[in-house]
Amino acid sequence: MHTHITRTIIGSLALACIAAGCSAKERNERAAAGAIDSLPITTTVPAEGFVQVTRTDSKSITKATEYKLTNDNFAHFLAASDSLVALSARDSASRQVLTANLADAGSTDVDAGLRWLESHPTVDAAINSAGISTRDYYVQGIAIASAEQFIGNPKAAPPTPTTRENAEFLRTRAADLDRLHAMRTGGPVSVTHP
Repeated sequence: MHTHITRTIIGSLALACIAAGCSAKERNERAAAGAIDSLPITTTVPAEGFVQVTRTDSKSITKATEYKLTNDNFAHFLAASDSLVALSARDSASRQVLTANLADAGSTDVDAGLRWLESHPTVDAAINSAGISTRDYYVQGIAIASAEQFIGNPKAAPPTPTTRENAEFLRTRAADLDRLHAMRTGGPVSVTHP
Protein backbone atom coordinates (compact mmCIF):
# COMPACT_ATOMS: atom_id res chain seq x y z
CA MET A 1 0.00 0.00 0.00
CA HIS A 2 1.25 3.46 -0.84
CA THR A 3 2.02 5.27 2.43
CA HIS A 4 3.17 8.64 1.19
CA ILE A 5 0.73 11.38 2.14
CA THR A 6 0.95 15.05 1.25
CA ARG A 7 1.25 17.72 3.96
CA THR A 8 -2.49 17.36 4.45
CA ILE A 9 -4.61 14.28 5.11
CA ILE A 10 -5.72 11.80 2.57
CA GLY A 11 -9.29 11.69 3.71
CA SER A 12 -11.33 10.51 0.76
CA LEU A 13 -13.51 8.36 2.96
CA ALA A 14 -14.22 11.14 5.44
CA LEU A 15 -15.07 13.61 2.68
CA ALA A 16 -17.20 11.09 0.81
CA CYS A 17 -19.10 10.33 3.99
CA ILE A 18 -19.56 14.00 4.78
CA ALA A 19 -20.81 14.77 1.28
CA ALA A 20 -23.12 11.75 1.38
CA GLY A 21 -24.42 12.73 4.80
CA CYS A 22 -22.97 9.78 6.73
CA SER A 23 -23.30 10.11 10.46
CA ALA A 24 -20.26 10.53 12.68
CA LYS A 25 -20.91 6.99 13.91
CA GLU A 26 -20.76 5.61 10.33
CA ARG A 27 -17.53 7.51 9.61
CA ASN A 28 -15.98 6.23 12.83
CA GLU A 29 -17.07 2.65 12.08
CA ARG A 30 -15.52 2.84 8.61
CA ALA A 31 -12.33 4.32 10.01
CA ALA A 32 -12.17 1.64 12.73
CA ALA A 33 -12.56 -1.02 10.07
CA GLY A 34 -9.43 0.30 8.39
CA ALA A 35 -11.24 1.76 5.39
CA ILE A 36 -9.24 4.98 5.52
CA ASP A 37 -5.94 3.13 5.16
CA SER A 38 -7.15 1.34 2.05
CA LEU A 39 -8.09 4.51 0.21
CA PRO A 40 -6.35 5.54 -2.95
CA ILE A 41 -4.25 8.66 -2.51
CA THR A 42 -6.35 11.13 -4.43
CA THR A 43 -8.08 13.59 -2.10
CA THR A 44 -6.62 15.89 0.52
CA VAL A 45 -8.22 17.65 3.43
CA PRO A 46 -6.47 20.99 3.81
CA ALA A 47 -5.60 22.73 7.05
CA GLU A 48 -4.57 26.24 8.05
CA GLY A 49 -1.97 27.45 10.50
CA PHE A 50 0.68 25.00 11.62
CA VAL A 51 -1.64 22.01 11.35
CA GLN A 52 -0.57 18.87 9.53
CA VAL A 53 -3.41 16.43 9.19
CA THR A 54 -2.46 12.80 8.75
CA ARG A 55 -4.51 9.83 7.67
CA THR A 56 -4.83 8.97 11.37
CA ASP A 57 -6.67 12.15 12.37
CA SER A 58 -10.21 11.15 11.38
CA LYS A 59 -11.56 12.16 14.83
CA SER A 60 -10.31 15.70 14.33
CA ILE A 61 -11.76 15.85 10.83
CA THR A 62 -15.14 14.81 12.19
CA LYS A 63 -14.90 17.41 14.98
CA ALA A 64 -13.97 20.06 12.39
CA THR A 65 -17.32 19.50 10.62
CA GLU A 66 -18.98 20.56 13.89
CA TYR A 67 -16.60 23.39 14.86
CA LYS A 68 -18.27 26.80 14.64
CA LEU A 69 -15.97 29.74 13.96
CA THR A 70 -16.59 32.83 16.08
CA ASN A 71 -14.83 36.17 16.43
CA ASP A 72 -13.37 35.00 19.72
CA ASN A 73 -12.03 31.56 18.75
CA PHE A 74 -10.77 32.83 15.38
CA ALA A 75 -8.85 35.63 17.15
CA HIS A 76 -7.25 33.02 19.44
CA PHE A 77 -6.33 30.88 16.43
CA LEU A 78 -4.64 33.86 14.74
CA ALA A 79 -2.81 34.77 17.95
CA ALA A 80 -1.59 31.18 18.37
CA SER A 81 -0.41 31.10 14.75
CA ASP A 82 1.45 34.39 15.30
CA SER A 83 3.06 32.89 18.43
CA LEU A 84 4.20 29.87 16.43
CA VAL A 85 5.70 32.09 13.72
CA ALA A 86 7.65 33.98 16.39
CA LEU A 87 8.72 30.75 18.11
CA SER A 88 9.86 29.27 14.81
CA ALA A 89 11.92 32.37 14.03
CA ARG A 90 13.82 32.27 17.33
CA ASP A 91 14.08 28.54 18.07
CA SER A 92 15.49 26.12 15.51
CA ALA A 93 14.25 23.03 17.41
CA SER A 94 10.67 24.34 17.36
CA ARG A 95 11.06 25.28 13.70
CA GLN A 96 12.00 21.65 12.97
CA VAL A 97 8.91 20.44 14.81
CA LEU A 98 6.61 22.84 12.96
CA THR A 99 8.05 22.00 9.54
CA ALA A 100 8.48 18.23 10.01
CA ASN A 101 6.79 16.09 7.39
CA LEU A 102 4.30 13.75 9.05
CA ALA A 103 3.44 11.98 5.80
CA ASP A 104 4.67 8.63 7.05
CA ALA A 105 2.48 8.52 10.15
CA GLY A 106 1.34 4.91 10.39
CA SER A 107 -2.23 3.79 10.69
CA THR A 108 -1.63 2.79 14.31
CA ASP A 109 -0.49 6.31 15.25
CA VAL A 110 -3.97 7.55 16.21
CA ASP A 111 -4.27 11.34 15.98
CA ALA A 112 -0.63 11.61 14.88
CA GLY A 113 -0.91 15.20 13.64
CA LEU A 114 -2.55 16.46 16.81
CA ARG A 115 -0.28 14.42 19.09
CA TRP A 116 2.77 15.80 17.26
CA LEU A 117 1.91 19.37 18.32
CA GLU A 118 0.86 18.35 21.83
CA SER A 119 4.03 16.33 22.46
CA HIS A 120 6.44 19.24 21.99
CA PRO A 121 6.27 21.42 25.14
CA THR A 122 7.46 24.70 23.60
CA VAL A 123 5.04 24.39 20.67
CA ASP A 124 2.18 23.35 22.94
CA ALA A 125 2.94 26.24 25.33
CA ALA A 126 3.07 28.79 22.48
CA ILE A 127 -0.38 27.72 21.31
CA ASN A 128 -1.83 27.66 24.83
CA SER A 129 -0.38 31.11 25.62
CA ALA A 130 -2.78 32.53 23.04
CA GLY A 131 -5.78 31.30 25.04
CA ILE A 132 -6.58 28.22 22.97
CA SER A 133 -5.95 24.53 23.60
CA THR A 134 -3.76 22.69 21.14
CA ARG A 135 -6.68 20.38 20.34
CA ASP A 136 -8.95 23.35 19.51
CA TYR A 137 -6.17 24.95 17.46
CA TYR A 138 -5.75 21.73 15.52
CA VAL A 139 -9.47 21.16 14.86
CA GLN A 140 -10.02 24.82 14.01
CA GLY A 141 -7.18 24.70 11.47
CA ILE A 142 -9.10 22.00 9.61
CA ALA A 143 -12.45 23.80 9.98
CA ILE A 144 -11.03 27.06 8.61
CA ALA A 145 -9.51 25.42 5.55
CA SER A 146 -12.67 23.39 4.90
CA ALA A 147 -14.85 26.50 5.02
CA GLU A 148 -12.37 28.53 2.98
CA GLN A 149 -13.06 26.36 -0.04
CA PHE A 150 -16.63 27.68 -0.12
CA ILE A 151 -16.16 31.39 0.60
CA GLY A 152 -17.21 32.25 -2.95
CA ASN A 153 -20.38 30.18 -2.67
CA PRO A 154 -21.27 29.08 0.88
CA LYS A 155 -24.41 27.33 -0.39
CA ALA A 156 -22.17 24.87 -2.25
CA ALA A 157 -20.65 23.64 1.04
CA PRO A 158 -21.33 20.02 2.00
CA PRO A 159 -24.19 19.47 4.43
CA THR A 160 -22.16 19.54 7.63
CA PRO A 161 -23.34 21.26 10.80
CA THR A 162 -21.07 24.30 10.35
CA THR A 163 -19.19 24.51 7.02
CA ARG A 164 -21.71 26.82 5.35
CA GLU A 165 -21.86 29.17 8.36
CA ASN A 166 -18.08 29.12 8.66
CA ALA A 167 -17.70 30.02 4.98
CA GLU A 168 -20.00 33.00 5.54
CA PHE A 169 -17.96 33.95 8.62
CA LEU A 170 -14.68 33.91 6.65
CA ARG A 171 -15.99 35.99 3.73
CA THR A 172 -15.10 39.24 5.50
CA ARG A 173 -11.72 38.07 6.76
CA ALA A 174 -9.63 38.07 3.59
CA ALA A 175 -6.68 39.87 5.22
CA ASP A 176 -6.56 37.32 8.06
CA LEU A 177 -6.70 34.44 5.60
CA ASP A 178 -3.89 35.99 3.55
CA ARG A 179 -1.85 36.18 6.75
CA LEU A 180 -2.50 32.50 7.47
CA HIS A 181 -1.50 31.56 3.91
CA ALA A 182 1.73 33.53 4.26
CA MET A 183 2.49 31.68 7.50
CA ARG A 184 1.94 28.33 5.81
CA THR A 185 4.09 29.12 2.80
CA GLY A 186 6.81 30.97 4.67
CA GLY A 187 6.08 34.28 2.99
CA PRO A 188 6.22 37.65 4.74
CA VAL A 189 3.68 37.86 7.53
CA SER A 190 2.25 41.15 8.76
CA VAL A 191 0.95 40.83 12.29
CA THR A 192 -1.96 43.03 13.27
CA HIS A 193 -4.29 42.46 16.16
CA PRO A 194 -7.75 44.01 16.59
